[in-house]
Amino acid sequence: MSKRELAYTIQSNLWFTPVIYVFFSFLLVAVALTADFKYELGSHMRSIFAVDYDLTQALVSTLTAATLTLTTFTFNLILVVFTTFSGQFSPRMLKNFIASKATQRVLGIFTASFFYMLLSFLFLNKRMAQYYFAVPVLAALMAALAVGTFIFFINHAVAWLQVNQATYDMKKEALSIVKGTLENEVDPYRVKDVSTIDGQIPHGKECVIEAEKSGYIQLVDFITMIEETQKDDIVIRLEYTIGDYVFASTPIATYWKKGENEIDERTYHSLFSIGRRQTEVQDIEFSINKLVEVAIRSLGNYDPKTATNALYQLGEVLASISRGAIFSNYLMDESNNLRVILQDRDFNHYLYNGFGYIRHYAKDNVIVSTEILNVLDLMAKSLSTRDYKAVWEFGVFTARGFDDLFLFKLDYQQFYRALYDLAVTTKHEKEYEEFLEKGKR
Repeated sequence: MSKRELAYTIQSNLWFTPVIYVFFSFLLVAVALTADFKYELGSHMRSIFAVDYDLTQALVSTLTAATLTLTTFTFNLILVVFTTFSGQFSPRMLKNFIASKATQRVLGIFTASFFYMLLSFLFLNKRMAQYYFAVPVLAALMAALAVGTFIFFINHAVAWLQVNQATYDMKKEALSIVKGTLENEVDPYRVKDVSTIDGQIPHGKECVIEAEKSGYIQLVDFITMIEETQKDDIVIRLEYTIGDYVFASTPIATYWKKGENEIDERTYHSLFSIGRRQTEVQDIEFSINKLVEVAIRSLGNYDPKTATNALYQLGEVLASISRGAIFSNYLMDESNNLRVILQDRDFNHYLYNGFGYIRHYAKDNVIVSTEILNVLDLMAKSLSTRDYKAVWEFGVFTARGFDDLFLFKLDYQQFYRALYDLAVTTKHEKEYEEFLEKGKR
């Protein structure tokens, strides 16, 4: 498991952070019991601060049950609410909430508080100490911390339950993947000018690397792959990309050897991580699909405002891809030798995966389709000029077939004003006039 996979697994699992907090609660119990049993801290305190055994036992036993009840009640209530919420918008929202640092730290504090109370209650002994100080004081402080954390958690959950906040978090996650996968990991090795590798694109006898098991391609270690292909002096072509589902024995890569040297295919198998589900570690399209799913579910629930918000968040992600990515499917090594051939992905591909499904489900909704054109226009203002044509053509496809759906004159005006703004931004005014002429015929 790579460092990125390990970090993702730790973040997406609910048990890791609470285990750390419980470990610190054990240390705290050890410190408190040592202070009261070995050093008899309670006997050396003034009477106003010393707590006798009966009161300490009553306090700790009460707080043990109260802390467990508070923890159980809080997370049971939240999971019920989020199950309903995720059913309305996206089932992946629940996972994002559970994986958030705030949620994990809250559960860690609750769990640590309970274990502190439980262990303190277990080791209380009247024969070893008549008066206590550290155990009851720390128990009271832990209980106060748990109550404060409860208030914070309710505020955190209420804020997170707002759909705008959820879509904003999804957008941030997608932008981080764009930066990590495209801009930092792959783009430095992309061939910017294909003419520089003329004659290096291989032909002839091919060797195939087959998948060892079925599942989704979750991660590909591109940097190590370039280093290995340089050592073996081969060119490798990936037959599938991250997020694709493959069967066992499916050819996932093809390579060409320049000599008779033997290639250890197990090395290249280890560079592919295949699992039962898609993950967000490198899969940009999977993160985009979360926002798409929210928009589509919102349309189905007659909530156009939420759908519009998801559209704008999605537009920002796509604009970031256009500005930062180099759309070339050739990767080279430090010596400018072709080493890896990727699946062809351009801005059209991401644009369709982002807005294509939404356009399909909003085809009878003039208002939402107008918002799609507005988002495309806003995107075009910050896109690379290379992608103007793709955005304009998508806008035209969105506009087709709406002549019979305008209920009011204002619908017509708003829709074609948005299309005209898009034409101006992408410098397709002439094509806009031609589109209107065709519509009149």
